[in-house]
Amino acid sequence: MTLAAAPGRPSARPPSGLPPGRPGPGGRGPAGDRGSAVVETTILFPIIVAMLFGGPQLAMWYFAREAAQAAATSAARAGSVTGAHTGDGRSAATGYLARVATGTITGYTVSETDSPQTVSIRIRATVVRVVPLPGFTPTLEVTVTRGRERFTTPDTP
Repeated sequence: MTLAAAPGRPSARPPSGLPPGRPGPGGRGPAGDRGSAVVETTILFPIIVAMLFGGPQLAMWYFAREAAQAAATSAARAGSVTGAHTGDGRSAATGYLARVATGTITGYTVSETDSPQTVSIRIRATVVRVVPLPGFTPTLEVTVTRGRERFTTPDTP
């Protein structure tokens, strides 16, 4: 059974004989959508690649920052106790990073600043590079300052 258009009225079907919005020959979309998959892929591919590399890079940086923060906190604690010598905090941070940050931090420097009231530990580190971009070097810097332990009496606060 064939549908014919009323006299003087255009046919409701396109010239291909298919209903509007249905795939054209070969299973492809309507003629106006040809090539849209290539355009969509061209736009989305760089975003997908950035997420694919960016996620692990962000995770590495975050883990390295947490390791450096824990090392600096541990070092400040070691350097602030009564009887601690200059450099005790630095050696504590170096030991901590050697145990925990292997594989995440490629290089680091630890500096210790002592005063009569406080100990400050600063760690600067370079994180493993997952994203292969020239000139991109993920780094971090963490500083922890802690008051020195001292014994007081009611007369000397």
